[in-house]
Amino acid sequence: MPYRAIAIFCLLLLTAFLSPQITQVDEKREEYVYYGVIPSRIYFAKPSRPLHGAIDPTAGFEIDPLSVARSALIAIIALRNDTSVKVYTLEAGDLIAEARLNFMEKFFVKVANGTRFKVVANNPVTTMILGGNVGGKELSPEMSMGPTPNTFLTSIDGRYVGKEFIFIASQGLTGTPYRILALEDSEITVTCEDGAEESFRLKAYTYKDLSLKPFKAYRVKSTGHVMMQCGGPGSFSFQVPSAEGGFVGRYFFSSSITTWDTVEEYGFKILSQKNAKVSIWDVEYRRKLSEIEVKGGEGVTVKPNANEIMIESSEPVTVIFAHNGSLARSYSWAYGAGVTFMAVRAHEEALIYLPQNSTVEAYIFAYEDSLVNINDATISIGADSFFCLTNPGVNKISSDKTIVIQIIHWPLFPYFQGISSFGAIVPCIQTVGLSTNITISPIEQEGSPMSTIYTYIGVAAAIIVASLGYVMAKRRLYSK
Repeated sequence: MPYRAIAIFCLLLLTAFLSPQITQVDEKREEYVYYGVIPSRIYFAKPSRPLHGAIDPTAGFEIDPLSVARSALIAIIALRNDTSVKVYTLEAGDLIAEARLNFMEKFFVKVANGTRFKVVANNPVTTMILGGNVGGKELSPEMSMGPTPNTFLTSIDGRYVGKEFIFIASQGLTGTPYRILALEDSEITVTCEDGAEESFRLKAYTYKDLSLKPFKAYRVKSTGHVMMQCGGPGSFSFQVPSAEGGFVGRYFFSSSITTWDTVEEYGFKILSQKNAKVSIWDVEYRRKLSEIEVKGGEGVTVKPNANEIMIESSEPVTVIFAHNGSLARSYSWAYGAGVTFMAVRAHEEALIYLPQNSTVEAYIFAYEDSLVNINDATISIGADSFFCLTNPGVNKISSDKTIVIQIIHWPLFPYFQGISSFGAIVPCIQTVGLSTNITISPIEQEGSPMSTIYTYIGVAAAIIVASLGYVMAKRRLYSK
């Protein structure tokens, strides 16, 4: 009995000693944070007097009343069970909304134009912002269509290359804006929340375009590494992530087009800190489209005629598809805008491009107190704070901590122009800079010596196998 009393006393003492430590560990549970801004102007100003294939600038522009939106959506989907999500205003820290979600549960939060927000979750989530009226009506997840995002999707571990993606889809009633590009031979299954399922195989460096149901949850599982992209070159700018991880690298993949307007001021802008030799590849047809040189500290714009491209560089570069915002176009008139995200990893130097014929806002978000160098000037950005950069053109940025940058732009003319619609994945600041676990294989050009050798080897192997089969068959015949 005394021994039992002593044991109980020791147990109580140990529990009392450990309780504060257990509480402390629980209070320091890891969090995943997503920063962003809802554009302040969500509407479209159209020419007052459109002409056949042109506009009359003297007649001016007018805001389409059906396009005026006063709020946008933050769309969040859980990647694990028991996920706690809270959405705050960034400056004031006011709680806008909160939810507890299980695996693949969706959460939509309506926020006012101009809101700078912070999403905090105890587990990773996929977060997207969507804006723009649909058919003159305020955007709602109950609609049968939504704005088509121009963005790359993040996998369940926060990278832009992965084997599993869970997200909320958005698009119009028609079209196939979602693209899965295989970086390795892959067997892929796409499953919708309603139970609809599609499976297919992709060889390395082949892709499949998909049409998905708006505001439905999707899960994409692959046996090999893939990238997922929505939208593509057109009127809206988007940052291209590196296939190696982050946004500074030597290999980039993106959908492209074969019908470029020769006058319109848009294209893939490639920026390098050092002199770099860059090759542009047509992924679909395994051919090199061009070789260019990029001078250190500058950028080069390319308009590659292909459905899917790979950009290969001798030095680390950044890549953005950018529309400068000018009205110039061969036929009719152009409209260029954009809402896109990128990141700069700790102790990494990057060049970013902000369209020059546009009103530009580049929000630089910091999770920790950070010293950020912008064009050789150092500024301090406090934890859970931001700095807004409005300098168009090429800007050099580095930081002692990882930072996330959101670029928003709309045309300078007319001065009251806005963003008609948008959609973009919001990256997690804790995971966006992680490197990928894949080695990018070079594309062998069709007709090159190596591809010819591989062809001969394949033919020879086939002949040997056939010959062996014939010999074995003969042996079995004569042995009877």
